[in-house]
Amino acid sequence: MSTQPGSITSSESGQEVREAPVSPADAARFLMMHPKTVLRKAREGILPAHPVGRDRKRWHFYLSELDSWLRSQAIEASQARH
Repeated sequence: MSTQPGSITSSESGQEVREAPVSPADAARFLMMHPKTVLRKAREGILPAHPVGRDRKRWHFYLSELDSWLRSQAIEASQARH
């Protein structure tokens, strides 16, 4: 099994299925944030993101990673209230 970011392994077939990366605009829509906020949080290391190219100015996001990040934020907020 691979532990590469963005890969999903199917337990039924045992084959690895690669998740396609999404753009910052798609990530922003998924997170309901402004695209500039998504990019800022990616640069700061707050959001799970992957820089692309030598200049590291382009970013790829994986929806599964963003979903896990959102869930962890909800759990942290819930625990902080108790």
